Amino acid sequence: MNILDTRIYRWAQAATDFFLLNLLWLLACLPVVTAFPATAAMFGVVRDWVRGKETGVFATFVQRFRQNFVQSLVVGVLWTLFGGALFLDFLLANQLSGGAQVVMRSLLVLATVLYAFASVFLFPVMVHYETRWTAVPKNALLLSVGRLPTTLICLVTVAAAATLTFIVPFLLVVTPSATAYAIYRLCDREFRRIDGL
Repeated sequence: MNILDTRIYRWAQAATDFFLLNLLWLLACLPVVTAFPATAAMFGVVRDWVRGKETGVFATFVQRFRQNFVQSLVVGVLWTLFGGALFLDFLLANQLSGGAQVVMRSLLVLATVLYAFASVFLFPVMVHYETRWTAVPKNALLLSVGRLPTTLICLVTVAAAATLTFIVPFLLVVTPSATAYAIYRLCDREFRRIDGL
């Protein structure tokens, strides 16, 4: 029996790939400003895995990092600023009184829900479709609303991974890459339906 053909070897190889991808992602996130290109690169690597491409983790990560650097940086910074603006709007809404506060809070809750929905599809859309950076948030939002069951499953996946990592901090060495893989796998199912594959 060839050890390279065993299930245990394949499992160990996959676990090593996830660990290495996660390590690369953490190192690339250290300057903080590069967190968005690093995340896009991680999603680019898992996209190749989901699509069955046998590629080296390090070389593919570096290639995807360079390939998506500008777009992911611009989209990521603007997305973060928009999230910060939503938070500030909530603080301002608390200063209002009566009906104005209720209306403002209701609108802000709706905007926050849509923001969370689109956030799930943001990086998968970025690495899957070659499009202008301005179209990425719009497409992510449309897909997230149009494919609501998948969006909800992705949000539950992120929440579960975050909770596990909070309870067992050591899991940080693998949860980001495993979560990205799970999310992209779910999103890819929708991409294939849309692309007619």
